[in-house]
Amino acid sequence: MSTNSAEGEVKVSAKMALCLAAMTMVGIDGEFNEEELEQLRSLVRNDEVSFLNAFNFYNEHTVDVCMKIAAARLNAEQKKEAYKVLYKLAQVDRDFAISELEILKQYAAEFGLGRDFIFSVHSSENPKYNLDIFL
Repeated sequence: MSTNSAEGEVKVSAKMALCLAAMTMVGIDGEFNEEELEQLRSLVRNDEVSFLNAFNFYNEHTVDVCMKIAAARLNAEQKKEAYKVLYKLAQVDRDFAISELEILKQYAAEFGLGRDFIFSVHSSENPKYNLDIFL
């Protein structure tokens, strides 16, 4: 599946790829609670088109496809920032579900992230991320 624009397909921007990855994280338990949705919306900052396109794509594809699209679209720096976002989203409800830990492992592998980086994110009390690199 291409990340480029084609007839009948949406061009996947870096912001849309971030939203798509975030949706897989918050939706892994089968529901989107209000706090998680608020966090998702904060990622898009006035880019509702990316949010809506990601949501439509998420509803039409498997989590594996969504992960592969996000990994294909994001560069190395964006993947690191996206992982930080995903880790923070997993903590929104102040409890890590097994499914959230599993999807974090899958993203770490899909994004090609090293153990040192993952450990630094997990050991940080409040990992900061830079959304400006997704513009």
